[in-house]
Amino acid sequence: MPDTGVAPPLASEPTGIVPSAGSGGVGRAAREPGHRGRTLALRVAAGVGLLAVWQLVVTLWAPSYIATPLGTVERIATVLIDSEFLGDVGGTLSATVEGLLIAVVVGTALGLVMGRLPDVNRVLGMYVGAFYAIPLVAIVPLVTVWFGYTPTARLVMVVIEGVLPIIYNVAEGARVVSGGYLDVTRIHHAPWWRVWGGVVLPNAVPYALAGVDLAIGRALVGAVVAEFVTAVPGVGYYILFNVRSFHQNEAMVALLVLVVFALAVRALVNLAVARGLPWYRPAKES
Repeated sequence: MPDTGVAPPLASEPTGIVPSAGSGGVGRAAREPGHRGRTLALRVAAGVGLLAVWQLVVTLWAPSYIATPLGTVERIATVLIDSEFLGDVGGTLSATVEGLLIAVVVGTALGLVMGRLPDVNRVLGMYVGAFYAIPLVAIVPLVTVWFGYTPTARLVMVVIEGVLPIIYNVAEGARVVSGGYLDVTRIHHAPWWRVWGGVVLPNAVPYALAGVDLAIGRALVGAVVAEFVTAVPGVGYYILFNVRSFHQNEAMVALLVLVVFALAVRALVNLAVARGLPWYRPAKES
């Protein structure tokens, strides 16, 4: 199966060794808050600089209807209190959450089977890889023929886009189970369902969460593209309508809502990892 952003292996367990004063460990720990502060300041400065350049370029050379940072900020309150927009947001986000839940269940089941049964992987792996490689816009017309220009078509696109990274990651997590754990289950003659539920699935959970992290963005893309094509009420259609009506600042506000939603869901996934899997420590930025 192709490499598609599979979760990294689990971090090694702490050894309990405390670095000596001469090793530099204490110095690094003391410098860490300052390093993080400088990194945050640089990120904020870069963002402000990009927004300033955007505002300046549009003001000097672009037509008046092109979105600008200041124009977007001015329209935030008006858009957020619009009942029609709030209904569109509810439709898109509810479909995304529902589709992600379905994708987690289906993707976890398929990933476990493909990761532990090589014959199944040889049969299904090619088709999963083919779906992953197909451009999204090529699938939407087929889905609309099957399900019509309805919210069901949007839900199907969310599931298709969200399930693929989950399958890949869960399959990898099921494949790399420690042989020592499996030897113990054989010694105690554990039934297959206890091996899968007590050993394989827990080992695949961090990989599944990494798959969900990747699936969030893909699911939102699937929902928005489906709304572009089907004209189903939602944030995607709201953006398309306002762009074509030369109300690009309103469209930018809708885009920001999608960004905030994606960041919030990713934060919930990270919180679930911190609370439910305290032994798992994913790789951090340097």
